[in-house]
Amino acid sequence: MADRASALPDYQIPPVNEVVFGIQFQKIENFQTPHIGLLWEKLGREKFPRWQEMPTINRIIETFNGPKAPQFGIETYDKPPLPRLLFINSDENHLVQVQQDRFLQNWRKLKPDDTYPRFRTLYPEFKKSWDFFNSFLHDVNLPKPIPDQYELTYVNQITQGEGWEKLTDIDKVFRDFQCETSGRFLPEPETLNWRKTYRLPDKMGRLHTTMKLVSTKDGKRIMLFELTARGFGNASMDEWFAMGREWIVRGFADLTADRVQKEIWQRK
Repeated sequence: MADRASALPDYQIPPVNEVVFGIQFQKIENFQTPHIGLLWEKLGREKFPRWQEMPTINRIIETFNGPKAPQFGIETYDKPPLPRLLFINSDENHLVQVQQDRFLQNWRKLKPDDTYPRFRTLYPEFKKSWDFFNSFLHDVNLPKPIPDQYELTYVNQITQGEGWEKLTDIDKVFRDFQCETSGRFLPEPETLNWRKTYRLPDKMGRLHTTMKLVSTKDGKRIMLFELTARGFGNASMDEWFAMGREWIVRGFADLTADRVQKEIWQRK
């Protein structure tokens, strides 16, 4: 895996704004509110001084016997489900998320001088947190989680002025798209978004890519380019995440234009 990783496209100034590692597993029914306080204590309130409740994320299973879209499970409840809990570090750029059938860990860029720590740093940290969560469940006599889906997401923030100014410049950022207005009735569009999906090898899942236009409070526009590898298969956890990372990084290089890679993100 090291040789494959060393051959991947690399950038001096990547536009990565957030990275999310996730494992979905079969629901642990007995994981309830009293365990949350214990988990927070074990994680360390000094390290994660803030917590936040969020709605749960629906179950998603990539299937290959029917439509391409992921299958979303619908559940009924005898009582309200435990919310998704976010444990947030003091800098607010690392967080752990837990719900009854999911464990996630995020890095996010909040300040201009925040530096993307790279996969080789973030993945071992995620594995360590996942092992810790497994040990915690064992210590409180809850069953070991049984994974049924892995997920890796990279969110890239391509800000107006960094390789593009108008939506008609989209071909300067994404090589498969054009937004030509010359000689046409319609003006430049007000907004723009697209989605592409690709199958991973050996039915190990799919790569989902999306781009949408958002605006900051000061009116500057941002192309938010998100790539998510999601699936499972017969590979080990290490092998799956290495493969997911490879598809995200190579997919990013395939879909974005050479010029912006070299001049803005400084591809090595």
